[in-house]
Amino acid sequence: MRTSTRALLAVALLVGFYLLSAAVVVGLVWANVELVVSSDRFHSGMVKLWALSAAIAYPVLRVVFLTRRPRATGRDGLVLTRAEQPGLWARVDRIAEATGVRGPAEIRLVSDVNAYVSEDTRLLGLVRGPRHLAIGAPLLLGLTEAELDSVLAHEFGHYANNDVRLGAVTVAGRTALLHSIATLHHRADRHRADKAAEIAQDNAYRQARGRKAREEDPGNGGIERFLAKAFTQYAKLYFRVTESVSRREEFAADRHAAEVAGRDATAAALRRIPVLGAAQGFYLNRYATMGWSAGLLPLRGQFYGGLAHLLADPQRREELTAMGLDLPDEQPDPYDSHPPIRQRVAAIEALPDTPGLPGLGSAAPAVGLLREADRLFGDLETLDLVPEAAAKRRVEWPELVHETLLADCREAAQPVLRALTGSGLHGTVEALLDALEAGRGEELAKRLPQSEEAEQATGRAAREFRRPLLREALRTLTVLALASDRTARWELSWSRPAALVLPGDLGDRLPAALDAAVADTPDAAPLRALLAEARTAAAPAAS
Repeated sequence: MRTSTRALLAVALLVGFYLLSAAVVVGLVWANVELVVSSDRFHSGMVKLWALSAAIAYPVLRVVFLTRRPRATGRDGLVLTRAEQPGLWARVDRIAEATGVRGPAEIRLVSDVNAYVSEDTRLLGLVRGPRHLAIGAPLLLGLTEAELDSVLAHEFGHYANNDVRLGAVTVAGRTALLHSIATLHHRADRHRADKAAEIAQDNAYRQARGRKAREEDPGNGGIERFLAKAFTQYAKLYFRVTESVSRREEFAADRHAAEVAGRDATAAALRRIPVLGAAQGFYLNRYATMGWSAGLLPLRGQFYGGLAHLLADPQRREELTAMGLDLPDEQPDPYDSHPPIRQRVAAIEALPDTPGLPGLGSAAPAVGLLREADRLFGDLETLDLVPEAAAKRRVEWPELVHETLLADCREAAQPVLRALTGSGLHGTVEALLDALEAGRGEELAKRLPQSEEAEQATGRAAREFRRPLLREALRTLTVLALASDRTARWELSWSRPAALVLPGDLGDRLPAALDAAVADTPDAAPLRALLAEARTAAAPAAS
């Protein structure tokens, strides 16, 4: 589809939305005028029709034509200047020159697993303005320079095809539709809530006078809900048409990337990016934010930059490589602006082998293009993270893992500590062992959270329910005691969950010692000996 045709289609759909809205209002006015002209006398039905027409026309006028839409407050990310990052800028200039387009006036580092271009246009893209490029930190950490070249060539391919200018029209239409629909739904929700409150107030008055409350439906929000549903149908048409155009633009930009950066580098980048998205989500959830509730964060620059540790782990690297080779077989979504990644990769790999332009294609990590990458990632954290992050204590990764899991262990120990103090005992593992040897296990177990079935059990069944409950409570207190004085530590691993490490063979002996302490005839000696040995082994290290 030619650029002029795409522009005409996008503008026609945008204008169509306003014409549809205007047609609703004009049609209602015309119907009322015709009613008055054709009637020989005034009758009450006219008033009802006027009221209904006003109820329909007012929200259309108010929401579509009179409501001011929110504007973007600014661009996200960290500005990377030419003076500070000459290596990256030189790479971007080289790709822009190879594409034959005007390069960006600004580059920003963002935290998304994404790269995108935009242009400050006016008059629906007819008047050009400064161009902007955003590059995600995970791409720099996880791609080679050759793969990053293909990503940049893809984005500049959108400039070459005028996709960015046309995007202004598409975004304008999308913004207008979504804002109007959301506003109508909001007004409908408010009307429904007001009606429900009115019904509740009326029923309260009726009940106060000894009368029965009425069961009355507050409705679904009136005419605003109906209008929202009608505009939603138009929005579906708009998105299906415009996003189908966007998908063709993505294929064209991919082909351009293959010409500039090479077929293999482009296919490798396409396979790698969704894998990096999964890795980034996993890393942020399992590592970067693991200590948030404990008041901890990794050292400055490591909240985003620490992803490099996970990507460098041999086992994780093998898993991620396998994910890139086994892409999901997704069905195309008519409302998605990007085709399924598997289709994009297949289209690129079907092209003739193209090595790309001379001077490109390095296998070095793309992050090497940045100067002082750790500082940049730290500055990005300052921009991105919520203000509460400033109060968190920054620690090294090993300390972050140990202190976080120690805090979790303290939280897990609260039920057994309350059970002990509620029974008049000290909140220590030794006190729990004394209580078990004294035959007070049943008393303590009743104070611990347990299932309804366990609470009702008697005899041997009760003992079978009680044993694992007490064992877990004893294990938690034991681990808490050993970890609190650094006798045991949780060790960081980038390929598996953190493991608790005890001196010597004590970790192997711990399960049997716990079993003995909660047996029908409790024997706390093995666990007491283990605790003593662990503390003795840790004493020289502490000194």
